[in-house]
Amino acid sequence: MIEKDSYSGLSWITDEMKDEIRKRDKIVNEENMEVLFLLGDNSYFSIALHQILVNRFDKNPNSLNPIQLNLFLCMHLENAGQADSILSFLQEWFPEQKEQIIKSLNEIGATKSSEIIKQAVELLPKNGSCFFENSDENSEILMSKLDRDFSNYPDGSMIDLYRKYTEKHRNKI
Repeated sequence: MIEKDSYSGLSWITDEMKDEIRKRDKIVNEENMEVLFLLGDNSYFSIALHQILVNRFDKNPNSLNPIQLNLFLCMHLENAGQADSILSFLQEWFPEQKEQIIKSLNEIGATKSSEIIKQAVELLPKNGSCFFENSDENSEILMSKLDRDFSNYPDGSMIDLYRKYTEKHRNKI
């Protein structure tokens, strides 16, 4: 009997891609940091690192050290910016981290992104209410511009920044 794998309906996925995904999944499941750092592809590296951090956070939100938290927050903000908007991160996903994310972006070397997010945070209502409940046309236009600017990777490739920061702090990951 032929065993079906989870990729059988994906005609575009190559055997090499399947092998890389299986390798990455094994690294995540075992939290094998030595093998993680051997991954040559920064995209696979970042995906695996993100999943390891998410798994740790899901088990215990207070388990991440400051280095790990910086990466975790930056990766989630990037995801929000690409999938929806930076407002999703700032007001829905991690509203309590809106000041920390500015610091985290600076820490990983994303200084232009940090400035953009700082400006976005300054537009948010101080009482924590929904941005759109108190915004006017000008602030909505500015928030939309900041969202686009952030999503255009003003500091270059985030996965490269994640890799560089992680390599620098290897013993704390």
